[in-house]
Amino acid sequence: MNRIKILYDVFKTMQEKEEFNVKIKLDAAKGETKVLSLSKELSTNTTTGECKAKINSEFDCDGKKAKHESNTEFNMKDCGHHGFHHHIGKMAHMDHHGIGCCEHKGIKGKLSKITFILNTLNNLKVEEKDEISILSLNLKDIISEIKNHHKDLGETHKNFHFEGMGEQHKCHDFMKELLCSENSNADLNVYVNKNNEVEKIEVTAKGENSLNALVNFSW
Repeated sequence: MNRIKILYDVFKTMQEKEEFNVKIKLDAAKGETKVLSLSKELSTNTTTGECKAKINSEFDCDGKKAKHESNTEFNMKDCGHHGFHHHIGKMAHMDHHGIGCCEHKGIKGKLSKITFILNTLNNLKVEEKDEISILSLNLKDIISEIKNHHKDLGETHKNFHFEGMGEQHKCHDFMKELLCSENSNADLNVYVNKNNEVEKIEVTAKGENSLNALVNFSW
């Protein structure tokens, strides 16, 4: 099946959705020690602007342990610094300041970025299984590209943390080490149903440092 057509249908379908209900589960370990355990439930109505978020997380960074629990309700229309558009804006800001895939200055930088995107699409694999389309991508080249073009990745990560984590963002050191290690390797799988809806997203990294992330959508 045409991977471009699948991506177009998925984004078009997601764009038309009024409600997003997402459950996120993330576990990271350094050797035999679990460094991070995070679960997050998000419910967003793009029409009314109503949002609900429930977060539970545990951290163990070099013996410094922390826990975080919170339940938040807000309205995106009343509070512009929260919600879906805020996160999208933050992602764009990150890309502009160092977590993008290439240098963004000049024609060569733009061409490099286009080449990178085309190569990523070329490496994207599609498998059909029980009326589910599975989009899979090995992220090793993407991680390598980030490291090659942004030697200051570690400094950028120092200023980035998940919404709601507070002081626990100290665990950025582990995330930086995971991405910057010579053996960095991870796989991405996106499961799309026959209605062009994303059912779940999986990211798995194995090795001395490991990461398992699962994002479930309910429609």
